[in-house]
Amino acid sequence: MAPQKRARALTLDEEEEVISVESARSSLREESRKKARMSNDQRRTKSQNAHSDGSVSDESEDSADDNFQTYEERRDAGFRDLEDEDLDTQRATQIIQEKARITMDNMAAENGVIEAVTCINFMCHSKLHVSFGPLINFIIGHNGSGKSAVLTALTLCLGGKASSTNRGQSLKSFIKEGQDSATLIVKIKNQGTSGYQGETFGDSIIVERQFSKAGTSGFKIKSANGRVVSTRRTDLEEITDYFAMQIDNPMNVLTQDMARQFLSNSLPHEKYRFFLKGTQLEQLDVDYQLLGEIIDHMETKLHTQNEDLLALKQVAKEAAGKLAMSDKHNSLRDQRRSCARQMAWAQVEEQERALSSVTEAVVEAEQRIEESEVDARSSEVKFDQATQAAVIAADGMREVAEELVPLQDSRKAAKESFDKNKGELIAHQAEERSIRDHLKAAQQKISKTNADIEAEQDRITAATGGMHARKLEEIEELRRRASEARTRLDDHATSGRSLEDERRAAELEVKNVQQPLENKKQEVKQSETQLSTLIKDKGQRQDAFHENMPRLLRAIRDHAGFRDAPVGPVGNHVRLLKPVWSSVLERSFGATLTSFIVTSKKDQALLSEIMRKVKCVCPILIGNNHPIDIRENEPDSRFDTSLRVLEIDNELVKRQLIINQGIEQTILIEDREEANRVMFESMKPRNVKQCFCLHDTKRGWGVRLGYTRGVEASTSPMPPMNGAPRMKTDIESQISFQRGSIQALQHELNELVQKINDQQSIARSRGQDITRHQRQGRDLQLEYERAEERAARMQDELEQDNAEDGRLEALRAGLQEAEEDVRVHRGSFEDSIAAKDRLNAIARSLRAQLQGIDGEIAEHEAKRKKAEAKQLKASNIRQSTLQEKNAAFQKVEDKKGDKERITQRRDAAAERVREFTEKASQVCERVPVGRAETVDSLEKKYERFSKDLERYQQQMGDTRETIAEKARDTRLAYETAKGQVQDMTHLDAVLKDSLNERCNRWRKFRKFISARARAQFMYLLSERSFRGLLKTDHKLRSLELHVEPDETRTGKGRQTKTLSGGEKSFSTICLLLALWEAMGSPIRCLDEFDVFMDNVNRDVSLKMMINAARRSVGRQYILITPQSMGNVDVAPDVKIIKLSDPERGGQTTLPFGTH
Repeated sequence: MAPQKRARALTLDEEEEVISVESARSSLREESRKKARMSNDQRRTKSQNAHSDGSVSDESEDSADDNFQTYEERRDAGFRDLEDEDLDTQRATQIIQEKARITMDNMAAENGVIEAVTCINFMCHSKLHVSFGPLINFIIGHNGSGKSAVLTALTLCLGGKASSTNRGQSLKSFIKEGQDSATLIVKIKNQGTSGYQGETFGDSIIVERQFSKAGTSGFKIKSANGRVVSTRRTDLEEITDYFAMQIDNPMNVLTQDMARQFLSNSLPHEKYRFFLKGTQLEQLDVDYQLLGEIIDHMETKLHTQNEDLLALKQVAKEAAGKLAMSDKHNSLRDQRRSCARQMAWAQVEEQERALSSVTEAVVEAEQRIEESEVDARSSEVKFDQATQAAVIAADGMREVAEELVPLQDSRKAAKESFDKNKGELIAHQAEERSIRDHLKAAQQKISKTNADIEAEQDRITAATGGMHARKLEEIEELRRRASEARTRLDDHATSGRSLEDERRAAELEVKNVQQPLENKKQEVKQSETQLSTLIKDKGQRQDAFHENMPRLLRAIRDHAGFRDAPVGPVGNHVRLLKPVWSSVLERSFGATLTSFIVTSKKDQALLSEIMRKVKCVCPILIGNNHPIDIRENEPDSRFDTSLRVLEIDNELVKRQLIINQGIEQTILIEDREEANRVMFESMKPRNVKQCFCLHDTKRGWGVRLGYTRGVEASTSPMPPMNGAPRMKTDIESQISFQRGSIQALQHELNELVQKINDQQSIARSRGQDITRHQRQGRDLQLEYERAEERAARMQDELEQDNAEDGRLEALRAGLQEAEEDVRVHRGSFEDSIAAKDRLNAIARSLRAQLQGIDGEIAEHEAKRKKAEAKQLKASNIRQSTLQEKNAAFQKVEDKKGDKERITQRRDAAAERVREFTEKASQVCERVPVGRAETVDSLEKKYERFSKDLERYQQQMGDTRETIAEKARDTRLAYETAKGQVQDMTHLDAVLKDSLNERCNRWRKFRKFISARARAQFMYLLSERSFRGLLKTDHKLRSLELHVEPDETRTGKGRQTKTLSGGEKSFSTICLLLALWEAMGSPIRCLDEFDVFMDNVNRDVSLKMMINAARRSVGRQYILITPQSMGNVDVAPDVKIIKLSDPERGGQTTLPFGTH
């Protein structure tokens, strides 16, 4: 809806009405869209207008209006409103003088004025762009420079007709020669709060019109940023109508030819016609004349309709008389009607009895369904319990399997170490046997050689005497010393092997600690990663779930097919109040935290399908919303339980954790010794199924304490839970706990590092001892070699004495060689024995370690088999209960199918009852039917009554219903015609009143405009000390100018014919300015106004026009003259635009200057 049009008010007098001239148009002619509209600021009733102050019409005039025979007589009303023109002129003069005394600054209008005009291939211009000021604009240039093209472009672009420009009869004639099309662009200012749809167009409205020689033409209405808003001509007309731009008004845009005619050659009746057109009085006169013709046509039609109304009244009267005669047989008709009513409702009662029977069957079917549903719910509860037990068993099986994996890895590593040590031991045993054999052979050789030497010595002694014996004793003493040195050297070598064994043991310990150290480093790294994740995500736990969990949650939220919306994942609804139990409870709950809970099998199937589609499969639990009371089943309040350290925001989740995990009977004790004391050293706590405690040596691990078969105590470790936590918790507490875990792990890591450092220190120390031992060994070796050397010298001396006999030396050399072999083999044998002892010690340690691991594995294998058997049993029970549940639900569906079939029969019976009731209701309201009456008996009675009535109808010539229908139709036709005549009579009266009121206002407007023009004309003449009179004869439809150039003369003035050319032009300019004051358009355009003026009159006229323009606040003036403007004082509100001669030979953009 377009904004309301702006009112441009012209105040005549404090006691006169306020007449506003806008883009007024009459609604009687849709083709007239750009007309001047007269509107009152205040709506008054007819009686108020008759008594208003200053009004020309009174009660006698209103009553006289009804006696007018023609529209002209009604419009002019005997010209009584013009009887006192002097008084009207005096009032107008007072207003003008009052206005002249008030000094007002001319301010630019915020909207409704032209900002720029652009011509492309138009008339003589290839491209011309003219920017206008908001107030007074002069366009100057030589003849032929295309000044008039600017006003022509403005008229055509804003929807004016080509013929109204007096420059051509069609748009094709305006296209520049040699071009196929032309484009015109006009930019309209659209600022301020009163702008036209400012949110759509912005600060400017751009109107673009294109037309071609082929005859095509179109508009584009654009916003300030160039966006096309509309291409419809009606929208352009709405815009010009809103801003009151009267483009086709010859007084508003006075072209060159029209200006020449108006200013120079017009006769009195032509000036009067210009006056009527310029003030839009002529167009309003045509519209009101059309309204008078419509009223005359309506009155003629009313006369014909009154005659037709009398004929319809007579026909209705005759039909009513015939109906009265037919009503004499109403008694028989009433009996037949009563019989028909009873017969209709008897059929309804018959159908209602059938419906009652089927309804009872539906009730029985519903009872059977309720019984089946009770059985189905019972089987569903059993199935849910079996499912929960199966889930628990599966979790237990998985936990045992997870616990078994690290033990198997440890056994594999221990077995590899044991097998390697065993291989080394077997190799040492083989080497020991070989060394023992070589040692035994060397000892036997020494015994034999000693015996041979003793025999040879006895022989030599007998031969040489005592000297030889003494040397032999010295040699023996030296050899004894050498043997002692050798013994010390051998003992020293044995102690060196002990040091080597200690170093190897330290290095082996370092090697054994390396893998636990790496594992501990990995645990620290994982914990630090979890801490970083907690700090970075600030408690966002989506990473703990499947990567597609957000997609799954959105799909569940967007799906409307669930009976009850699924709840999950469970971890999202559980908040851990004590983060110290995070790992233990995460491990205990297992996959339950990632599961979803539904309340029906249908929802489970639907959710499973959605999980499959989004590729995020999670466990689905089926629960119900039945309340559960655990107050009597909870342990003593001094214990923390899993339930008490959790905050659960969903009752369905809480119920499932109670049923599946027993969280209300699982107590939590941090200290392991305290947990053992509570669970095993005294009476079993009441309402406690199991106890979780923290591992006393392994950080992050937990221990489960419970009873197997209800009586046997059992303890099982709970490895730490890897990955991000799935339960909500206080983020700061969780971060603090994680930091504590990291500190503990770091402490354990430091202990392992310290242990490795200690063993490495021992290895380095033993290496240093071995280095010192080797140095001492070299000293002992040197001592032994020196003793051997002295013994060898004595032996050489003895041999020189007995050079002739070499057998003894040969024996001694063999003995020495055999002794050396014994020493070598004995050392190797001792080394082998020490290595074997070391390997045996390592083997015993590895065997004990392997046996311990095997024991743990055997224990866990027993647990696994037990858990596997429990899982298989739970799975079998679940499968059995599933079959029972499916059978129970199938039974419910069968019962529902039976009910559906019975319901369909009931609905069909109800539909028949409804149809019979509807048909019976069309006959009459429900009536009682006699007990003895049936449909057949009533039908026989109805036929008997019908035959009796048929005889009467033959006598009347028609049925009673037909007679009544004719009477009703004729009466209705008469009433309808009567109402139409009354409505048309009322409309005729309203239109007459409206026309009278419009004619009254038209006369007022004519009187006020005439008086204002006369006064303004005289005021403008006085600007040059002229006297004059504007004589308007509305009866003769003439407008004459009487002017006396010299105000000192007392004559009544002369007509313009007797004036000089300059005086005549000045007088007509005054007339034009006077008429412009009565116009409401925001722009005034005048082409070549000074064509017949001399310089003196032109200067005076220019100054007068500029002053008049400045008094017309907010109006935009576009004045075209071929003369220069050097004598005009340039001011901020005056813009002079000078056009250069266009180049006729080719297309170019024309330069112009602005001064």
